[in-house]
Amino acid sequence: MPDHDTHAERALSPTTIRYCPLCGAPLGRERVANDHREQAVCTSCRFVFYLSPKLVAATVPMEDGRVLLTRRAISPAKGKWTYPGGFVDFGERTVDAAIRETLEETGLEVCLTGLLGVYSYANSPVIVVYRAAVTGGTLATCAENDAVEWVTPAEIPWADLAFPSTRDALSELLAGPGAGAADAARPGRQSSASPARGTSRGSG
Repeated sequence: MPDHDTHAERALSPTTIRYCPLCGAPLGRERVANDHREQAVCTSCRFVFYLSPKLVAATVPMEDGRVLLTRRAISPAKGKWTYPGGFVDFGERTVDAAIRETLEETGLEVCLTGLLGVYSYANSPVIVVYRAAVTGGTLATCAENDAVEWVTPAEIPWADLAFPSTRDALSELLAGPGAGAADAARPGRQSSASPARGTSRGSG
């Protein structure tokens, strides 16, 4: 199956926005006072459409020296592994979004135990990743993934991780205090093992 991300053709970007979200009039491009950069400006109501990166909140649940990974069943990065997470809703705190997304994607209730890191890349969302501990729930898949599995550091499939932020966050996690036997699982080792312990698999 070709790994074609159809989302890229429909994404909001400075080159794809065309109409004002407030009044519907066409947008123009012009320099904005006190900004000194060209922005999208409504030709009718003069609303300035500042297009900012989306915000994602995620967790890396940990238990007994293992981390929880999910295998994506949707694009982008379908078939690749990452940790639970998703977009922060308007009016929602990042900590609440991280807990909500983890429950929705894995069936597990978690408490956040600390900030792992904030990851930012060109033309991508900003990803806020928290460490987390499981407090309840039952491990399960959802419509967005077809497998959720507990893996040891040595079992992390570095060659099959979904996003740069997945690799960077897990690398930072294993490099941090209390990483234990993480040396064998550093990205430089390029482990290709598929997660295979503590699993909850869907039908995919």
